Amino acid sequence: MTPGELVRPGPDGDTTDLVFRETGGSRGHAVLIALASLVRMLILFGCAGTVIMVFMAAFGVDFPEALFAAGLVAVAGPLVAAPFVVAGALRRVRRVRFALAQDPPRFRLIRAGRPEPWMPIADLARIDLVESIVEPYEGDPLPASRTLMVVLVRGDDLAKPVFGHPRHTDGRQLKETLDALLSDAGVLVQLETTRTPRSKPPSKPRRSGSAHAGVIANNGRSGGPGSGNAAGF
Repeated sequence: MTPGELVRPGPDGDTTDLVFRETGGSRGHAVLIALASLVRMLILFGCAGTVIMVFMAAFGVDFPEALFAAGLVAVAGPLVAAPFVVAGALRRVRRVRFALAQDPPRFRLIRAGRPEPWMPIADLARIDLVESIVEPYEGDPLPASRTLMVVLVRGDDLAKPVFGHPRHTDGRQLKETLDALLSDAGVLVQLETTRTPRSKPPSKPRRSGSAHAGVIANNGRSGGPGSGNAAGF
């Protein structure tokens, strides 16, 4: 996702959105997001129940008992975990909307349901971009991977909620885009980049040709007269 895709025009001409996840901002989107989270939980626990049933049957447990255990996991698991998963999905911030052309400039957080109330842009002290880059080792066929966290820091400088986790986004380019958007509003944008080399997988040991030849020679010598007599005896 490029900075141009993260920073988009809002639904009207007076706003600009910093998009972390698609959709969000209406009751219809909230229902779809909740249903999608619930379906994922049902699939996850259904697969777990199937695996448990197969293992129990393999160890000699009667099929009705194995089926009862699998059904218990498939039904009770979503009932216990689904409320927490759905609540987390609905509370996750999906975009930040800036209304910089209004007087005074302001912004708001948009979650799955209704948008939160507008807040003055003066309450936003800065935006921290925390970028993590995993660089390939020499000869690595995979390219470098990036993970970017977008953190809105309020004026009290105490709460630093993480609002986004977009991947494959260049932090430097996003910083330049946000600087151009928010510089007149006095919002500072900071970028912190950490680089970590990707661990190289251990190479498989190879048997040398001389060692292989030595094994063949030893096997040939072991088949001498002594060994033949021992075999005959």
